[in-house]
Amino acid sequence: MNASSARRYLPSHKTPHAKGHFKRPRHTGVSLVEVIVVVFILVILLALSIPFVRNMRELTRRSNCDQNLIRLGLAMQAYSTDSAHLPSGTASYNATFRFWPEVPSPAEPNADASPVDLAIVSEPEGYHHNWALASLPYVDQVGLSQSIDTTSSIYSESNRLIRETMIPVFRCPSDDSLPTNASYAGLHHSAANPISASNNGLMFLNGWVRPEEVPDGMSSTILFGEKLSFAGELGWCSGTRATLRNAGHAINAIPQSDQLENPSFVGGLGSRHFGGASVIKGDGAVTFISETIDQKLFQSMVNRNDQLVLASDAVISE
Repeated sequence: MNASSARRYLPSHKTPHAKGHFKRPRHTGVSLVEVIVVVFILVILLALSIPFVRNMRELTRRSNCDQNLIRLGLAMQAYSTDSAHLPSGTASYNATFRFWPEVPSPAEPNADASPVDLAIVSEPEGYHHNWALASLPYVDQVGLSQSIDTTSSIYSESNRLIRETMIPVFRCPSDDSLPTNASYAGLHHSAANPISASNNGLMFLNGWVRPEEVPDGMSSTILFGEKLSFAGELGWCSGTRATLRNAGHAINAIPQSDQLENPSFVGGLGSRHFGGASVIKGDGAVTFISETIDQKLFQSMVNRNDQLVLASDAVISE
């Protein structure tokens, strides 16, 4: 190999500073500005999604609440099929019993009154077995139903286990009150009257109503509706304002403290769902009633004998 050939195989000794020999290294990291932009976009997306998630959760809870009402409606239909009448909204000692056995000694505060004049008060005195107790065999609570001491007041020691038991079907998923409170109430009257045997609803004192005794028809008369619990309520098995309400008040109306101090005060329907309350009619149909409904129209839907039959539900639901 000659000198010229050897020079061809020698490595080049270009200096690292020669112009154009090295490329500038490429930047592969993320800048602070880019991080801030991404975080900002994520925050905006999260803020936009929160109301949507809340609305979806509320729709789910409202749907579950309606399903509870449907189950209670089916329970009442099954009870009516077996007994040929609806259960009484509440019962007193001096009733002419169709379901509860008569017991020997009266315990109502005004027990000397006739069954027509007797009014139920929201105090733990009296018999007060209610529609919820009657529905237990039809909502998968046969064992609990069989443990009821029907010969004693619902407030007696023998019925303490019943009072302290929480029944899921009586609870709206959005209800954050005491677990032994009921989220639903039977409608006893169309006006703001005390609970008595002379009420015109489907669920009242000593009122075992037969379907043929409802001139307006079961499909036009409200049976149950959502309710808001008041302080000091006596629980889901008490046939007082704890499980009975009337149409004498606007839906979602909040009573005054002096009203709640009156044990004869009953109150109206209310809901933790926005804009109104769900009700179920005697035929099992669930309807959402706006809190802005005309009060007289609402009252006619509770009165079983006012001879007014609604032509369409469109006027009551928004």
